[in-house]
Amino acid sequence: MLEQNKKIQELMEKVVGLRYPAVAVKMIREDSEIPEDAVRPLKDMGHHIALCQAFAFARRQRKVIYMELEDHWCWNPIITYGLIDNETAKKGFRAMHKIMGTSMESADAYVDSFPSLPYGEFKGTVIAPLDQVDFLPDVTMIYCKNDQLRVLMMAIDSQIHKMIESSFTPLDSCTYAVINAIKEENYRITLPDPGEYERALTPDDDIILSVPAQRQEEFLKGLEVQAKRGQDRNSFYMTMKEDFARPYFYNVIFEAWGMETGEEWDKQAKTTPRAKTEDQ
Repeated sequence: MLEQNKKIQELMEKVVGLRYPAVAVKMIREDSEIPEDAVRPLKDMGHHIALCQAFAFARRQRKVIYMELEDHWCWNPIITYGLIDNETAKKGFRAMHKIMGTSMESADAYVDSFPSLPYGEFKGTVIAPLDQVDFLPDVTMIYCKNDQLRVLMMAIDSQIHKMIESSFTPLDSCTYAVINAIKEENYRITLPDPGEYERALTPDDDIILSVPAQRQEEFLKGLEVQAKRGQDRNSFYMTMKEDFARPYFYNVIFEAWGMETGEEWDKQAKTTPRAKTEDQ
């Protein structure tokens, strides 16, 4: 598994040039699953941390972090990662809503609105650089810029030939980037939340692409196709030239419509944009 993880990271470096390594997230049931080099925030660092900070430690300092309930310093993943039961979660928010003067029903509904893993199914979470771990991550989180995301999505598109669907909120990215990807078994795009920016030093031009375990081999194949095509983030540049050179298939379509054709920039690429090739 380590070699596959390394290959994915190497291909991403080749086609998009990430600032940081991708982050592997694995939910832990047994102590035997915890990597030997994992750092416990409270025990080994002497501090609690937020989960988004663990993501940052993994990609910025290449640390392997393991977190259980007592290590967390932010409320949301304590609920959504199944570290407390639903009634306990609601008890906390009922107390908060009482102070705010809102109803207990709205407190309960708020807790119920989150996508969550079953209580007690997992005891903790490992967060690590992808190319350092010898396990299949439940989710691989890729922090990237928009132009890098575009190329990564082109790699995915070469395999699935359809749009990536996601929903957006400005909050709780540690939940939506991980828990939704696990539960839906699908790619997800997530905006880093204010905690990511303020406490985990996430640049304001970063966005998160999540790849669940069920999609990792597919994602690898897409990266291989993208690398073979020679299309990386530097393949696209801004221009305002009129009658610009276009892909071959534009002329095929325009000719069929009885419209004027023009210069082609990829005369050797005789495939339509979503047509599968033999190497896919």
